[in-house]
Amino acid sequence: MEQRPIIPFSRSKAETILDVISLLVIVSMIAYVAYEWRNLPDRIPMHFNGKGEIDGWGNKMSLIALPLIGIIVYVGLTLLSKVPHVYNYPTPITAQNARGQYQNARLFMNSLKAVIVILFGFIEWSVIQSARVGNGELNGWVLGFILLMLFGTIIFFIIRSIQLK
Repeated sequence: MEQRPIIPFSRSKAETILDVISLLVIVSMIAYVAYEWRNLPDRIPMHFNGKGEIDGWGNKMSLIALPLIGIIVYVGLTLLSKVPHVYNYPTPITAQNARGQYQNARLFMNSLKAVIVILFGFIEWSVIQSARVGNGELNGWVLGFILLMLFGTIIFFIIRSIQLK
């Protein structure tokens, strides 16, 4: 295994903004579940098919899962962003390109974290909306846009990493 330099550097403004967005979404998810809890039926939609139609049901305790997973993703990717020298990169890491590659990778982790948490927030909101009306659908356009953002983020940062050789 190659020896990669370990370079300490402070968080960028973009990383801080993405962290704040992620935390706001997580707090909003928890607050929204708490706010709607009493008004929700015991049986809620928990799975949607490819057309956005409900095809699986669960109890309302299942609503706690998405904020918890969001918190786990947030903590995990936050910790992972602190050790960019252990990541896999598409190009060799040298003393000359390490700083740029590490900063790009850290921003990637924070961007990915924000998009994933927003995706979970949208799904949580959709589940609650469907439960409130008793028979709803997942908005495919919004979900598609969020998934496009997810895969677009991954592709963008991989290309950027290759360009930073």
